[in-house]
Amino acid sequence: MKSLFLILFSASYVFSVEAQTVIRGPYLQSPTENSIVVKWRTDEATNSKVQYGTNPSNLDLVATSNSTNTNHTLTLTNLTPSTTYYYAVGNSTQLLTTPSDTFRFKTNPIPGVAVPTRVWAIGDFGKGNAEQVAVKNSYLNYSDSIPTDVWIWLGDNVYDDGKDEEYQQKLFQLDGFSDIFNFTPFWPSPGNHDYNEVWQQSAFFGIPYSNIDFEDHQGPYFDMVHVPTQAEAGGYPSQYELFYSFDYGDVHFLSLNSEVYDFTQTFSGINQMKQWIEQDLIQNDKTFTIAYFHQPPYSKGSHDSDDPQELVMKAMRERVIPLLEDYDIDLVVCGHSHVFERSKMIHGHYGNSFSFNPVTMLKDSTNGNYAQGNAYRKDGLNNTPDGTVYVVCGNSGSKEDAPSLNYPIMEYVDGGNEACGSFIMDIYKNRLDAKYLHMDGTVKDEFTILKSNLNVHVPAIFICEGENVTINPIISGGSDSLYYQWTLNNQVSATITVGAQNYGSHLLTVSDSVTGQTETSSFTVAPGSSLQIQQANDTLYASEATNYQWYLNGDIIIGANQAFYIPTVSGQYSVSTYFGTCESNQLSVNLNLNVLDNKLQGVTIYPNPTNDELFLVVAESHLNKSFQIYSINGTLVKSGTIDGLKTQISVSNLIKGSYNLRISGINQAVKFVKK
Repeated sequence: MKSLFLILFSASYVFSVEAQTVIRGPYLQSPTENSIVVKWRTDEATNSKVQYGTNPSNLDLVATSNSTNTNHTLTLTNLTPSTTYYYAVGNSTQLLTTPSDTFRFKTNPIPGVAVPTRVWAIGDFGKGNAEQVAVKNSYLNYSDSIPTDVWIWLGDNVYDDGKDEEYQQKLFQLDGFSDIFNFTPFWPSPGNHDYNEVWQQSAFFGIPYSNIDFEDHQGPYFDMVHVPTQAEAGGYPSQYELFYSFDYGDVHFLSLNSEVYDFTQTFSGINQMKQWIEQDLIQNDKTFTIAYFHQPPYSKGSHDSDDPQELVMKAMRERVIPLLEDYDIDLVVCGHSHVFERSKMIHGHYGNSFSFNPVTMLKDSTNGNYAQGNAYRKDGLNNTPDGTVYVVCGNSGSKEDAPSLNYPIMEYVDGGNEACGSFIMDIYKNRLDAKYLHMDGTVKDEFTILKSNLNVHVPAIFICEGENVTINPIISGGSDSLYYQWTLNNQVSATITVGAQNYGSHLLTVSDSVTGQTETSSFTVAPGSSLQIQQANDTLYASEATNYQWYLNGDIIIGANQAFYIPTVSGQYSVSTYFGTCESNQLSVNLNLNVLDNKLQGVTIYPNPTNDELFLVVAESHLNKSFQIYSINGTLVKSGTIDGLKTQISVSNLIKGSYNLRISGINQAVKFVKK
C-alpha cells in the first residue's frame, strides 16, 4: 500500500509540474553592459531559474531564486559587454521555455563608447487592435534589418485603464505582437491611461485631485516594469521607478513622467522630478541626449495643447521644457496625441501656439533632411542651447479621425484613420538620423541632427637620439570620415613618422566631411628628456608623458601601458615612452608574496587565494561603484558593479595567477591570487 501511495504521489507531482505554463513573457528589463533583468509569469507558484549562455545549445550559466511566486524576476550579472546571450526560464525541476534563437538578448556596450545605436519608439499602442500589430510588423520588416538596441515606450501603453488583465491581453498575449518581448528589452514611460489604476481614488481629466507621494504610486504598471532607480544603467539615481535615466553607448536617455502633476497645482511632483533632472543633466557627458514622456508640450492632434483642460501638457511645457533646453536637449519624444507631429528645431517657446515667434524661437527653418543639404546642426556643448526637435508619436495603435494638425512649429504631420506608425532613430558618433515609419512600411518623414564636436590635439613630441616616432593624434568627437593634413611634408595620412630632422613647430589640420568642421592643432618636435617613477602606497606612478611602457627587470610587461602600474612581484621596475623620454630611473619594489593584502579603504575580499568565487565586502559608501580586475600585466579581464554590501564575483574563467582588483574612485588596488 505504501508503494502505491508513493507512485500516486509521484504521478500527481509530475502532472502538477508538467501543467505549469509561462503565461507572461519571458520579457527583458534594465539591460546594462554587464547585467539584465528577466521577468515572467507562471500559472502556478514555483521557485525561479534562468539558464543562459552564449550558445543556445549550451546554456552553461544559471541564476536561481528559492522564493515561490507566480511573478518571477531574476537579475543576471557578471555578463560581458556587447555580447549576445541565449536563455531559458523555468524552476528547479524543469525548463518552461525551449532554448532557441527566439530567447536571446545582447548586453549594452561600455557606457561612453560610440557605437551604432538603433532606437525604436512607440506611443499609445496598447489597443490590442490590428493597427498595433501592423505597426510592429512594419518595423520588424523594415528593409534595413538593423537590430533594435533601445525600445522606448511613450505612455498609454495599454487601454483603457492600465489594468493587469489589459496588459496581459493587449500586450503579452496579443497574437502578432507578444513575440517581440522574448528578445527586445523595453524602457517604458507611463501615460494617463496606465495611471488610471494608480489614481483609483480620484481622477479629473485623468489627474489626481491632490499630490500623491511618490512612494504611493502603485499599480499594475509599476508591478510590470523593472527600471533602474539607483543609476544602475547610468545617469543619476532617481530613487523611484516613476522616472529614471540610462545610457546606451554615447547616448543618454531620460524617461520622464508627465503624470506627477496634480490638479491642485502644488507642482510638488513636477518640482521633485525637476530637481532630479538637473542633477542628472549636470553630470551628463554623452554626445546625444533624448528625453521622452507621455503628454507632449506641443500638439494639435487628438489633444490640443492650447486647450484649457490640457493642464498637464501646459505644465510640462512651462516648467519642464525650459530646464531641458537649458541643458541643450537634442530631442524630446512624446505620445498622448493620436497623430504624428515633428517640429523644426526651436528654442524658448513656452507659451500657447500663438506665442510662437519664429524670429527669436526658430533655430532652423529647413526640413532637416540630410540628403537635401538641410541637416540640423549643433555644437558639442551642452551649455550652449542650439535648439531642440520635438516629436509626437501617439499613433502606434491609436488614431484620430480629423485632427487639425496646424501647430505652427511643425515641419511634418500625419493624422487620420490610416495614420499609424512608429519613430526610428539611428545614432552613431556625431550624427542622429530619425524617421517616421508608417504602418504600411513607408518612410513618411526623416531628418538629421549633426554635432560639430570634433576636437584635435597633438601633444609635444620628444625624440631620443637616432629614433623615429610615429605620431598618433588624440581625436575626440567627429565622424568616421576625417581627413588629415600635416604641414610636415604635406602628408595627408592619419599618422606620421618624425625624427630628429623634424625638430620645430608644426600643424595638423583635421576636417570632418560629415559636418564640414575643421580643427587645427599645433605641436612641437623636440629632443627627449628623462622620465621619473614615484611610488605611493602599492602603486607606481610615472611622470607626465603621452604614452607608456612598463618593464620588470628589463623585460616588457605586456599590456602595461598606463601612467600607473601596480606591482604584484618583487623586482626592478622602469618605464619608457615613445613620446617623451630616452630612459627612465629604475625603482626597486619588494613584495612579500606569502602575505597578500586583502583590505583597502572599506573593502575586503575573501577567500584569498581563491578557486572559483571571490567575495567582495564593502562599506556602504562603495555601493553602486564599478570594479575592475586586472591581470599582472595590466590587462582588464573582468568588470562589474558593486550592487550590494557583499558581492559574489565568479573568477572561474580566469587563468591561475595574481590579479589586482580596483574600485572606481580609489587609486589603489586589492591583490588576490587565483589558484
